[in-house]
Amino acid sequence: MKLLLALHFTLLSVLYLDHPFLDRLGVITVLIVIMIWYRDNVNAVHICAIQLVIMMLEFSVFHFNVFALHESSLHLWKNARIYTIHFTSDVVNFIALAYRPALSRMVLRIRNSSCEDVHFTISDMTLMTICLLFIVADLLAMFENVIRNLEHFGFDEKFAKQFWEWNWVFYNYSTIKSILAGVELWAILSITTHAKKLKS
Repeated sequence: MKLLLALHFTLLSVLYLDHPFLDRLGVITVLIVIMIWYRDNVNAVHICAIQLVIMMLEFSVFHFNVFALHESSLHLWKNARIYTIHFTSDVVNFIALAYRPALSRMVLRIRNSSCEDVHFTISDMTLMTICLLFIVADLLAMFENVIRNLEHFGFDEKFAKQFWEWNWVFYNYSTIKSILAGVELWAILSITTHAKKLKS
């Protein structure tokens, strides 16, 4: 119970942080704590491991400016790069969670361990649903980015101008992602409840 309360406190702290690194650091800390505390539960450990790996890879791509564009590049392409990286990360996360039991069995067979406890959990399904919401947000942002910049795709400026004010997703993208990240963390925290039931 104390661990759960501590994790909930961490969640509340993360939701009020306005720095992407600190935000991710809070989630990473929670994932590592869950992995250590419930290390005997293969499902919980592997779900957290998938989230941790994908989160670290996504952060590294942005931190080390992978697939960098020239400073003079249009905001159209800069935004497209950001949305595409997020979209790719979310799709990979969804696929990894969908095949998580199979991946868990493969890892355990390599280690010559029993696969008896491996199964698809509620946490897997919840996180997959949240991933789908992330993907929808990414696709909406990508669509809006294109529709607001039709003049750069050969459309007449007079025609394209009517879509210049289509910016709701653009201005709310960070907020949408933060809210979904908070829900994602609640889903991750739910692993502790399910893991505790399995242990008892």
